[in-house]
Amino acid sequence: MRRSADTRPTDDLEHVEPIRQYEYRDPERFDRIAYALHALDVLSPPALTVAVYRANLHLHVERGNDHRAGPPAEWAILGIPPHASRRQIAVAVADLAGLAGTPYVVDLLVAAAPSPA
Repeated sequence: MRRSADTRPTDDLEHVEPIRQYEYRDPERFDRIAYALHALDVLSPPALTVAVYRANLHLHVERGNDHRAGPPAEWAILGIPPHASRRQIAVAVADLAGLAGTPYVVDLLVAAAPSPA
């Protein structure tokens, strides 16, 4: 067994591959932020304050308790990348509203999309 300068055996080291993430990139051109805001208006999650922003790489959802307003108030942030599909955004908004498992909610949001101006 060969030893390195720091006296640790080198044959015990393992090569670790980085995590690979695959994400659908929707080529459709539309205002994703406006679509997310429209979906939030349609579902209007109670006692939830949501900030929507343009993310650079991945769809990002984070939520927590709003201690300032007290229970059951919550806050959430929704980051939408420029390649997110309507369906991806609809799933994220439905999840924030607590309706992700409800049948046809995502289909309703995709179908109720505002027409492009």
